[in-house]
Amino acid sequence: MSGPSRILGVNQMSTLSVRVTAVAKAALDVRQLQLALPDGAPLPAYEPGSHIDVHLGPSLVRQYSLCGECGDLSTYTIAVKREANSRGGSRAVHESLSVGTELKISRPRNNFPMAADAEHSLLLAGGIGITPLISMARALQAGGRSFELAAFSRSLDHLAFRADLETGKLAPSSRIHHGLSRDDTEAALRAHLSARRENAHIYLCGPAPFMATGQALARALGWPEEAIHIEHFAPASAPATGADEWFEVRLSRTGVVIPVAPAQTIVDAMRARGMDVETSCEQGVCGTCITSVLSGEPDHRDCFLTAREHAKGDCMAICVSRSRSPLLVLDL
Repeated sequence: MSGPSRILGVNQMSTLSVRVTAVAKAALDVRQLQLALPDGAPLPAYEPGSHIDVHLGPSLVRQYSLCGECGDLSTYTIAVKREANSRGGSRAVHESLSVGTELKISRPRNNFPMAADAEHSLLLAGGIGITPLISMARALQAGGRSFELAAFSRSLDHLAFRADLETGKLAPSSRIHHGLSRDDTEAALRAHLSARRENAHIYLCGPAPFMATGQALARALGWPEEAIHIEHFAPASAPATGADEWFEVRLSRTGVVIPVAPAQTIVDAMRARGMDVETSCEQGVCGTCITSVLSGEPDHRDCFLTAREHAKGDCMAICVSRSRSPLLVLDL
């Protein structure tokens, strides 16, 4: 992840109108879609690890990784797992989208970039976490760079892009693990992480317990913090910080002071004052609302910023994070 330069003002995110051009079953409960501009023009370029916001309905915006070939800009490819406890996004993708459906998407954003100077890349995918990592694997292979992709799934039927990993171009550099117990998963992760190469980087994506285990093992095995990269698909639980209190936010560019109630977010409080704030996930995952903090102490509750960025305290996700001080001054 990059640093606090990931700061967006309000209304800076543009959208594209696209059409669903193909739909396929990528795995059990995983639906793959291809999206293209209606006039067939090339889509904006993107880097491996990038994602788009997909507007699925009023106030229903979800982030999905681009998992196609980065060099092919005729379409964008996404793969979406149907979640049993869907908040509406995966259900809409699986039930409401079909070939010909038109919808809005954002331009690609990359919160999960690859290290340009890595001499080897270890890609560790848990379940649907394969989606950003397979685009990395394809780009690394196309560039003749060293990598290993380890994909963990409940079963082979649940493994998206199975053909690519088993018999396709990626097969020589891929390892598939399926149906493992928690202990066996940890042992397999340890084996991959123990074979650390000089100037190697790790990329982890999948369920929160999978990533937490991978991170803990990597640190215990001596991987440097700057070589460990993660991508969250869902918010982590924020640590308990006691009862929420009232605080105030001052917008430095206008001097407006906004009170934020215990049950409100900063975004909600701003919108209550008629201000249009650009957000996407509103769960502290995507980074769209990251804003500079000029004064005060944020109470970070996101899982987008790194621990180092949390400690520095000069930016925050205003969709979920609050304040430990009576006043926050934001660069808005």
